[in-house]
Order: sequence, then C-alpha cells, then structure tokens
Amino acid sequence: MFATTIRFVLTADTDFEDFRKLLVRRAADTYRYVQGLRAKAFVLSPERGEFGGNYVWDTQDDAEAFLRSDLFRAAVARYGEPCALERAEVCAYVEDGDLVFPPDYDVQGTSSSDEAIPLVGL
Repeated sequence: MFATTIRFVLTADTDFEDFRKLLVRRAADTYRYVQGLRAKAFVLSPERGEFGGNYVWDTQDDAEAFLRSDLFRAAVARYGEPCALERAEVCAYVEDGDLVFPPDYDVQGTSSSDEAIPLVGL
C-alpha cells in the first residue's frame, strides 16, 4: 500500500460550511470510484485556511496515476499548486479494528500481547 497527503490553500473568503458540504458531495459522487483508492480522509482546517486529503492507495502506481489524472489536474487548476504533497509507503493499516498489511510481511510474533490480532492480508 502507498499513501499520499495533499493540501491546498483556500482563499480568505471561503465559506467553510458550504465547503464542508462540497467535500461530502465530492466524496460521494467522485472519490468512491477512483481506481486503486482504498481510503481517503477529506480534511479541512479553517484556522490554517487549508483543505485536502490523506489517501491510501493499493499501489504506488495507483497514487502516481491519480497525480497525473484529470481529476487531480482540475483541483490544481481551481485551487493552485498544493502547499503540501507527500508520498509514503504504508506498512500497516488499521481499518475497523482489522490490521491490513502486505502479504509478504512476516507479522508473526509482532504483537506485544498474548492476544491474537485479527489480521487481514492484502
């Protein structure tokens, strides 16, 4: 898995209540269908005047394809170049209490307790 963190700066006159609603619509109408996207947290920070997303992708290729996509280019055209764009490997991902990890990782003996960990390989 692979992660990207992307942030854009909003204008000072942004109506943050309306913008929150826009983000929910974008999540429902568009991002649910992006190829290779496992998860996206839409984030909004009115105090910093920023918004963006924390993305988890199936592969680095999926993340890079998104950064070349019309969808991402449209965001850049509308909001300008991102003020932050970070890429990173995801070595473990917790979702609804399940641990998701790449299948080639040896996770036996990694628990700090005697309790069994619910594991879900990719």
